[in-house]
Amino acid sequence: MSTAILLVDQKESTAGIIRTYLKADGYKVSHTPDPQEAVDLASRSRYGLVVTDLVMREMTGIDLYREIRLRDSQTRFLFMLAPSVLSSAAEALMLMGSLERDDVIKKEPLSMNEVICKVRAACPSPSPFDPSSSSVAAGGATNSR
Repeated sequence: MSTAILLVDQKESTAGIIRTYLKADGYKVSHTPDPQEAVDLASRSRYGLVVTDLVMREMTGIDLYREIRLRDSQTRFLFMLAPSVLSSAAEALMLMGSLERDDVIKKEPLSMNEVICKVRAACPSPSPFDPSSSSVAAGGATNSR
């Protein structure tokens, strides 16, 4: 399985923190705030995992899931949800058979321990580290695609 991750989040500060931790854990991370660009990237490259916000302006995370799954049925997905929609959206997605409870990350407040644990479960890391003891500086994140 590929350890490449596609991160789709329109909030740059959140994406920067997640990207920094995942790179420190040995993953190759591509980020785009644009879900249509994510579809294009996924059609050109193989990703083991897509971490995406569920609510976005141009396309929902479910629409993104469907678009990418048309081309690649093996790519795993983790959906980030705000607490205000967490229980109802997650329940609806589970009823549709699109995901399991482990495929959902609570976005606010964002727990990097939760993110790293769920990403590792979906896409094993080549060089795991303990995020709770890490000195990774979230402020130093840059947008690298």
